[in-house]
Amino acid sequence: MKKNVYPDNINNGRRRNKLNNLRVAASIATLFTAGAIIMGGLILSFNSLDVFSVPLLFVIAGLLVTLFFFVRRELKISQYWLIVLALMALGSGVLVSLLPTYLQGLHVHGIIHRSFVSGLLLLAFGLSGVYYSLFYRLSAKPRAFDVARYPIIIFFTITALVAYSLIVIHIVQNGVVQWQWSLFTTAFQSQSHIIETWQNGWPTFSVNPIYRAGILNHIIGTLMLMFLTSVISLPIGVSVGVFIHEYAGAKLGGIINFSTTALRSISGIILAVTAIDLLAVPKLGTLWFSIFHGFGHDVNGMIQYGRSSFLFASAFISLLVIPVIAKSTQEGLNSIPVDVREGSLAMGASKDFTLFHLQLPWSLPNIITGLMLGCAEAAGALTIIFLLSGVGQYGVSPLNETTSLAYLIFDIKFWQSLGDPVSNLKNSQFVVAFVLLIMTVGFTTIALILKRNLSKRYKGV
Repeated sequence: MKKNVYPDNINNGRRRNKLNNLRVAASIATLFTAGAIIMGGLILSFNSLDVFSVPLLFVIAGLLVTLFFFVRRELKISQYWLIVLALMALGSGVLVSLLPTYLQGLHVHGIIHRSFVSGLLLLAFGLSGVYYSLFYRLSAKPRAFDVARYPIIIFFTITALVAYSLIVIHIVQNGVVQWQWSLFTTAFQSQSHIIETWQNGWPTFSVNPIYRAGILNHIIGTLMLMFLTSVISLPIGVSVGVFIHEYAGAKLGGIINFSTTALRSISGIILAVTAIDLLAVPKLGTLWFSIFHGFGHDVNGMIQYGRSSFLFASAFISLLVIPVIAKSTQEGLNSIPVDVREGSLAMGASKDFTLFHLQLPWSLPNIITGLMLGCAEAAGALTIIFLLSGVGQYGVSPLNETTSLAYLIFDIKFWQSLGDPVSNLKNSQFVVAFVLLIMTVGFTTIALILKRNLSKRYKGV
């Protein structure tokens, strides 16, 4: 028995040495490829760093080839993907070196610096290199499959957070600079007041232009869209979710589920074009024309029709919100323990009593979450209302012309093309964006607090 111990120790020692060599090579590759990722991000930000892109791509190719031979020698595995990636990295380095400094053409209305291409290539091959090198750094064990993917997940998460942070910081900085309290207490107005005077028995008319810069109606209009969308979509969405879960069979429930999913996936542009077509149906002067288009009275007392009413726009936004609430309701009903539901029925409670007094209260946190997502949809909805909204200077009510903060941001930028007289708000774009940001963050916070309190009350969690 003792004769086998010594050779086994030698073999185990040799294997550990081989694995150590592989780990060292993989560690070096991990460090260099991680550095390539960082440099790729810097190259996308600073054109002057583009000179490092070609050498780094060649280094990545060399490291992948080296890693391939170490894996083949130490683990007896031929991982040809490493060779393929190495050849692609080498080819990308050659391609970048042949590209001119500035790129144009291909129907792109602008000039692109070569660093845009080289930076993206470095990020792509750097992430791939980090994955494979970290995987073999962990000796290709089952746990390595999960751990090696962490850098990719972390990279995209950090990228998204950095992008959102930069946008928020940019909005806040510029919004604070443009901040004026009078904007929030004044309704936008761009009209002409006709004044009639009599001289020597004859009437004379003069025009008094009225221009007021304010976003009061746009703030109230955003809240109006959120309210009307909630009123329309909440009962329908909850009813659809309850019907699918409690009353519809497998086939009918599947059809309704597919229909709601398809409704949610419809492009907002398609809904906007459909809304435009419907607005052309009622004739001028009819009741339906006033309901669809919305109306108000100007400073001269004359009726002014809009592009669409708040009620009409909210109905179309609700088509995107109903599927969200229906799905949230289903998830809430599915989350209730079977024992609780069956216990209620076993105690003699009817199915309807159990639904309204046990299942729906249990699902309330999920329904509230879906409703808040719908409110956020209504507050920031632009793809639907950018063809339906106006400047909102004739009041805010369900039958007034639609307007919102999201549309105003768009309108300030493209007011000349849209024909809206909002030039006196052109220096308030970031203030409007800042207010919209505060509203969305505020409602999200309220939703989280409500969900937490309701979960404690009805679910005990």
